[in-house]
Amino acid sequence: MEWWGHSKEHGWVVLDRNIASNAPGLKENLLFFRCRDATTFVEKRESWNPPLYTFAPNYIRNLGPAGSAEAAAELDEFKSLWPDHQRQMQQERRETEGRAEAERIEQEGQRKKAARDKKKPRAAVPIIEHAPEPEDRRVAQLENSNL
Repeated sequence: MEWWGHSKEHGWVVLDRNIASNAPGLKENLLFFRCRDATTFVEKRESWNPPLYTFAPNYIRNLGPAGSAEAAAELDEFKSLWPDHQRQMQQERRETEGRAEAERIEQEGQRKKAARDKKKPRAAVPIIEHAPEPEDRRVAQLENSNL
């Protein structure tokens, strides 16, 4: 599902509701498609209001007879190109999400490795055992203790 509209700054624009951040009720910025140069741009959600953005039928109706026919024809042309642009946007989004997921997995792996390394036992310190005392010394100690 798409929202088609006109912006004073960007001209004809499309808001693709299939993009998660463009879903109603969220507070995230919106990702718009600008028809005149087939590019995307981000807009603050609170800016998506008249007069900055006007729903396409309302924009055409407010132009008057001469301007509305030309605008409607231009909009129809952009709408005919939309499926190809939408596929391209979806492919770019999947690639971007894939790169972000790969980076997240890499960072998670590094974090887990650091945690494992931290838990590894340190190198064992050799325990020095006392050498047994010579026999004659023990005997002398026993004799002294009996006195």
